[in-house]
Parts: sequence; C-alpha cells; structure tokens
Amino acid sequence: MKKLSAGLFTKWLDQYRNNVFLKRLSTVLILDILVRASNILLLPVYLKLMAPEEYGIYNYLLSIIQTLSVILNFGLYVAQSKYYSDAQTDERRKTVLFNIFFSVTVLMLMVLVPLYTLNKDEALISFLFSKNGNYQHYRWPILMALITTVYTVILTNFFVISERIKLFRNYNLVRLLVVHAVVLTCLFLFRTDTVKVRLTYTYFAEIAVMLGVFYFYFKEMLPKIDWKLIGNSLKLSLPIMVSAIWAASSNNSDKFFLEKYGTSKDLSSYYLAFSLANLLMMIVQSVQNVWLPKFLKEKDLRKNIAQTNKLMIRIGLGLAGISVLIVLGLVFILKIGVISADYWPTVYILPILLIAQTVNSIATIYGNYFIYMEKTQWSLFTGVITLGVGLLISSYFISSWSVYGAALVYLVIQLTYLALYYLVINTSLKRRLQREPNITG
Repeated sequence: MKKLSAGLFTKWLDQYRNNVFLKRLSTVLILDILVRASNILLLPVYLKLMAPEEYGIYNYLLSIIQTLSVILNFGLYVAQSKYYSDAQTDERRKTVLFNIFFSVTVLMLMVLVPLYTLNKDEALISFLFSKNGNYQHYRWPILMALITTVYTVILTNFFVISERIKLFRNYNLVRLLVVHAVVLTCLFLFRTDTVKVRLTYTYFAEIAVMLGVFYFYFKEMLPKIDWKLIGNSLKLSLPIMVSAIWAASSNNSDKFFLEKYGTSKDLSSYYLAFSLANLLMMIVQSVQNVWLPKFLKEKDLRKNIAQTNKLMIRIGLGLAGISVLIVLGLVFILKIGVISADYWPTVYILPILLIAQTVNSIATIYGNYFIYMEKTQWSLFTGVITLGVGLLISSYFISSWSVYGAALVYLVIQLTYLALYYLVINTSLKRRLQREPNITG
C-alpha cells in the first residue's frame, strides 16, 4: 500500500514537473491571489478603521471605478492578448504593444477630457447615487483611480501574455506591500473622512508602483503606428466594451437599486458579503491570466474543448470547497468578535452570492470562446438580454426583500449569463466541428 501511494505521488510529481501550465499557474497564482485577496485578508483591520457606513460608500465607489475602467480600456486588452499571441516575429509583437497602448491612451483622453471639463461626470454620478451629494469631494481621486486601473489592466495583461512571470510576481509583491502599508498608515494618521483617505492613498501608491515597472512595458514597444492593426483591434475589442457596458449595468443593478431602496447599513452588510464572495472571482481571474494565452494558442479545437471542460469542472469543485470554508470562517470571526456583530446579516446573504460567483467564474472561462473564434459581437446579444432580465427583476426584488433580494438578483443574472453563453457558444462549436471535423486551426 505504501509503495502504491509513493508511486502515485511520484507520478503526480512528474506530471507537475513536465506540465508548463501547472508550473506557471503555481508560480503566478499564489501571489496574484494574495494581492487580489489582500483587502479581504486585511478586512478586520479595515473594518476597525472605517465605520460600516463609510465601508459601504467606499465599496460602492470602488465598484463604479472598476466598472467604468472596464469600459474605458475599450476591451483592447483582448486585442493585445489575441494579436500578441498570434504574432510570429518580435517586431510584430512590439508593434502590437505600441498600437494597443496608443489606442487606449488616445481613446481614454477623448472620453475623459470632455467628460470632466464639461462636468458631465457629475450628472453620471448623481444618477448612480441617489443619496450621496458629496461627489465633488471624491471627484479627483475617482479620476486618478480610473486612469490607474485602466493602465494596470493593460500592464498586467502584457506581463502574462509575454510570459514575464518573474516580473509579474515581483510587481504583485511590491503592490501588496506598498499599497497596504501606505493606506493603513494614512488611515491610522487621518481618522476623519476615511473614504477619501483610503481612495486617494490607495491609488497614489498604485501609481507609484506602476510607474516603476512601466519601463519594461515601454522597452518592448516599437513606436510604429499600424492603422490596419488599430482597426482590427477595435473591431475585435469594441463589442467587448459594449458588452461590458451591458454587463456592468446588469451586474451592478443589485447595488444600484440597493443604494436607492436600502440603507447605508444594508450597503455595508451587502458589500462585506460581496467582498468575501468575490474571492472566488479573484481566484478565477488569476487562473484566467495564466490560462488565456495557452487557450488562445491551442488551435486544435477538439483538444481545446476537452481541456476547457476539464478546467471548468475543476474550478466548480474547487470553488464549492472554498465557499464552505469562507462561510465557516465568517461565522467564526463574528463569534469571537473580530468583526462587529452588526455584520451578522452578512452570514445569510453570503451563500447566495458564493453560488452566484461560482456560476460567474465558470461563465468567464467559457466566454473565452468569443475571443477564440473572433466572435466578440455575440457577447452584445447576451449582454442585452441579461440587462433586460436584471432591470426587470431588480426593482421588485430589492424593494421587497432588501439585501436578500439584491443577492437573488445577482444570482439570477449570473445564471442567465451562463445559460446564454452555453446556448450561443455550444451551438457554434458544434457547427464548426461538423464543418471541419479534423480542424487543427
């Protein structure tokens, strides 16, 4: 029996050593998850330094920043992944990087400059916030956060697709240490207006770290404008951006209506549950960073489908186990008083959101086929339908059941996404396999 166990372990170890994907995953994944999850790991500290109402407002602002930054990168991180992976020469890869960076910068300026100079951003925020009339107080920190987040997405995407694993790991480690050291120090020193303090110094620290490593990104660029490449990139990416608008509208309808119908205390409990459930998406996003380049390079469609199905099953099972641990961990820290008893309602909301994020995670991996088959416009179709579903049920569910209604809305939205993704992608894959039964790319 011992020999059998030793033989199985040795076989598993040999598979790990010979599997480039697993080695890369373990190298990047642990630290990347740690960076993404650091806000959750330090949650008891932040909850001690921020009142529940301030914590709710901060996270609502953060969700707006993250949503708008996805729109403001115009989906061009998708084109960067696709065309960099397809490029056959160093010169072509360098040209891709420059043109993506150039496109993101120009397009973002074309949106933000008139938006802020004409004060149209205030109209947008006043629509999103029914109760917060203090947007001027956060206006410039939000702008700084938007720009920083857009470039962070493009930069980290470059590290992964170029397989600069060591640089990516070091970048994440410095972010982890510097950002939290700066923010926690400032929260200890400045006890008033913790929302603005945390928002401002988080992104000051992010900018400082990002500028320190941008040199490695610029060094790989060839400053040569390729209008055909820019056109193809926008053709591939703009449907992603538009679908991101639909997705943002549907995925945030729970928070939008909760902010209108609920209290600040409702928001703080909901955001605590959402932050904990979001750990699942953080894990999957880290896996996605490593998986996507491998996925796009595998041109044998049958092999690609088999690998993707296996990954989705493993993700589903893994996240189910992690979900149980998250719920038990929350109950434990509430019972011992690490987090205020005011947050007990979070325990009842959390399981619903954990199921929703597990569904969302599987849909994210499956949705890679939109990029693989260069059919990103299909995501517009799914986005419009899901937005309609979200808006249709949000007002009634949330006005009737508050935070519980919001959690149910989010679950229904994710189930709708997965069902539509499966319907559209599976149908297309079957047709492609029938048309080209021996396809190799």
